[in-house]
Amino acid sequence: MSFVERCRQRHLGSEGGDEGFTLIELLVVLLIIGILLAIAIPTFLSVTKGANNTAAQANLQNALTGAKTYFTDSNQTYTNLESPSASTSDIQQIGTGLSFVSGTAPSSGPHIVSAFVTDTGSALVLAAFANGTNDCWVEIDNTVTQTAGTTTGGQTAPGTYFGVIKASTPTTCIGSTAGAATFTAANLLTTGFPAG
Repeated sequence: MSFVERCRQRHLGSEGGDEGFTLIELLVVLLIIGILLAIAIPTFLSVTKGANNTAAQANLQNALTGAKTYFTDSNQTYTNLESPSASTSDIQQIGTGLSFVSGTAPSSGPHIVSAFVTDTGSALVLAAFANGTNDCWVEIDNTVTQTAGTTTGGQTAPGTYFGVIKASTPTTCIGSTAGAATFTAANLLTTGFPAG
């Protein structure tokens, strides 16, 4: 008698004193559940990692919007943007919903943005770390032509540059001179974030 027929008989009450499922039947059900979990868990983890990358990219876009507001309010300069004791304003007060750290401090998650301003105040480097993938997402905004020695990932022309440094660690996902030195033309784009 097949499993389906026995279930039907039990449901209809036509089988005598034999109640419940056998050990083999329970093991088959557990095996099926285990197979389904083995398929579902890796899929869930990859979706979560992709969401972390997307969150880091979106937060960098929000940070750049806030920074450009600061740039406009501060007479076309990014000077003092990363300093919490700035005399005019601070990027924390712009209300982006993000936490900002100085370019010497690492970003430890997609909602914590490491901000670095060049000495002249004409370029900004933002970095956000995506947990799970260990990717460091970068956004560089040059407002004027930069000199070759300026730390903007080798990009001297005015414009906004986007990029990712794969498999970095939180200690290297910073916008400072040391961090920006790793932002090369090979991992920066001019048209938007690369696929994560």
